Amino acid sequence: MGRKTIQPPECFNSKPWGFSQAVIGPVNGTLVTIAGQVAWDAQENIMGSTKWDQMRATINHVIDAVKAAGGQVDDIMHLQIHIVDFKPDEAETLASVLIETFGTENPPSSTWIGVTSLARAEYLVEIQGIAVLPN
Repeated sequence: MGRKTIQPPECFNSKPWGFSQAVIGPVNGTLVTIAGQVAWDAQENIMGSTKWDQMRATINHVIDAVKAAGGQVDDIMHLQIHIVDFKPDEAETLASVLIETFGTENPPSSTWIGVTSLARAEYLVEIQGIAVLPN
């Protein structure tokens, strides 16, 4: 089934920002929670020097985890995005990365959180995910 998105009329239209206000997943599916991913490759080398390069690499790690569990991109229901020194004027750039990955028609829900630091100084973005794989 993948995700089904909901846009309540009382909420702003979030899809042009690359996320949905609410997402429904199959109740009879398999829940997959993805630990906070960062822009490290398998050899622990940092992937990207900017927040946005690291965000792309990190989203790909979330997608890789979902695929390793037997799912696909459309099974991702929610992302929690932590960004070091996130500024409000960076929202459009963050949205553009989400849009290039998920489009604007049926994106997962997401939460954007600015933080002062992550586990290591070179980490600029960390993303947790929730997916539901249909049975």
